[in-house]
Amino acid sequence: MQLLWAHLIVIVVTMVVFMATVYLVTPRIRDRLVRQEQTGQPGNQRPGNGRPTPPPKLLPQRVYDAAVMQSTVIATVVASVVALVVSLVSARVIVRPLHSVISASRRVAAGDFRQIDVPNGAHEIRELALQFNHMAAALKDAEQRRAALIGDVAHELRTPLASIQGYAEGLMDGVVLPHDKTYTIIRTEAARLSRLVDDLQSLSRAESGSLVMHMAPHDLNAIVERVADLLQSQLKEKEITLTVTHQHDKEPVNCDNDRISQVIVNLLVNAIRAVNMHGNIQVTTMHQQQMVCCVVSDDGIGIDATHLPHLFERFYRVDPSRTRATGGAGVGLTIARAIVEAHSGSLVLQSDGLGRGARVTLALPRA
Repeated sequence: MQLLWAHLIVIVVTMVVFMATVYLVTPRIRDRLVRQEQTGQPGNQRPGNGRPTPPPKLLPQRVYDAAVMQSTVIATVVASVVALVVSLVSARVIVRPLHSVISASRRVAAGDFRQIDVPNGAHEIRELALQFNHMAAALKDAEQRRAALIGDVAHELRTPLASIQGYAEGLMDGVVLPHDKTYTIIRTEAARLSRLVDDLQSLSRAESGSLVMHMAPHDLNAIVERVADLLQSQLKEKEITLTVTHQHDKEPVNCDNDRISQVIVNLLVNAIRAVNMHGNIQVTTMHQQQMVCCVVSDDGIGIDATHLPHLFERFYRVDPSRTRATGGAGVGLTIARAIVEAHSGSLVLQSDGLGRGARVTLALPRA
């Protein structure tokens, strides 16, 4: 609207200046041309007989046309200059609030994520300032999580590396005996390092959209059953009851078997962590129109509403104090969502609050 009004003002001012200039200049130019016409004619010269010749009849149309043409040229030049000045002034007034956004963008580029004051003025500029503040807050939050991740990764790398290094030096010095328990500890710590590296690599591929998919028709019921069998040891350790229900004999989906298995493993492992001893987890497969759904629900600790919008963000953990052994690095759900979206599906997490469990719905297109 400011741009529209600015254009209208420039047009109106230009027309007024043009008309005023023509109105004021035309009579003067006309009078000057009339004088030139009267004084410059041969009738003002005296012939040899000493009698002046009468001047020819004045051509008013020619004088009028010349006056209008010259005044129009002058009015056009004056109106153009005035229009340029008005345009520059109006443009400076419109873009003045953007200077704060430009300065703030330089601060953000330098690592200063302070927000800016929302200027008064056009709705679009206010919306730009609000979105800029939202972006600055998101960047600040992401930078804080990135810094926390670096510390977490360094700590989690240091712990298994210290164990491996300590046992290796003990074996070399003869302090630690070379028996199966020692080798098992070294292998376990090495596996922890490998899992961390795999998670970070998967996250990098997921965010860059370079995950390799091998699509083929598969039965989602069979995938769920296989994943449930793989996690029986973890279920027995906490004496958790897992109930798997299939509303139909087969639920065919076009998917990458290994990737979707990875997603369901992540959902069930998260549920196992959230459920207390003797808890319950329910897995239900069903189809809704053109989508096949796998719903994982539990009666665990639940999730506070303030955390729900951030659970699929990378490196976000509801409990930042969790170690990798008890909670991971906070990239599992981010990777899972990227895999599901690559299948043109959706992943939705819901919870009624703390102590009321959680429910995750995986939806994939039917084959």
